[in-house]
Amino acid sequence: EVKYLYGLMGCRGGGTGRIIFKDVKVPKANVVGKVQGANAVFNTMMIPERLGTAAMTIGAARPALEVATGYTSRRKAFGQVINTFEGVSFQIAEAVMLLDAARAMAYATARAVDEHADMNLIRRMVSQSKKFITESCQKVVHNSMQVMGGIGYTNVFPIERIYRDVRLASIWTGTSEVMSMITAHEWYREYSREKVKQKTRDCEMDAPEASDDEKIYNDEDMWRKGW
Repeated sequence: EVKYLYGLMGCRGGGTGRIIFKDVKVPKANVVGKVQGANAVFNTMMIPERLGTAAMTIGAARPALEVATGYTSRRKAFGQVINTFEGVSFQIAEAVMLLDAARAMAYATARAVDEHADMNLIRRMVSQSKKFITESCQKVVHNSMQVMGGIGYTNVFPIERIYRDVRLASIWTGTSEVMSMITAHEWYREYSREKVKQKTRDCEMDAPEASDDEKIYNDEDMWRKGW
């Protein structure tokens, strides 16, 4: 039964409620995967779920940037079009860079998935993409609203709705904090495997005539040596 329907800040096109299952029996023919094997199904399902969420925010952030670009190209203040002011144009520039970086990251991760790369690598790439892309696109929308001033906060332009919608992206299908945890876990494991295979190099030894004394130091050593 559906116990309660929630009102949402954004993404109001889909209903969200509390569903309660009582004495539910699932026929064997309807079991997905193996009994007690839900974790494997979940991990596989989360690849398109999280990468799709990330890609979706790119599609939402782009029109926000375009609206802000158009508005700041015609709005005048102090006798000048406001896109000539660095306080405005630099925020647009940051948004453009973040959006391009997010798009590139989405393509790189999708390619790794399509090419059936190592599953641990895919888990890391999907997780870091989910975090970076969603947060970057939220920043794109933030900047877009900011450069438009008060009118950007009204419903005259669609940015306020986009702002509310994209906020969910860094929460659902795994929060940014969970994505950081997975990324860190997979990276350390990846590094350890490469080190065992002797595929890593001692970067600290790249300095000319590096010695153990040069390699190991702490803040007090740096202070005493005047570094």
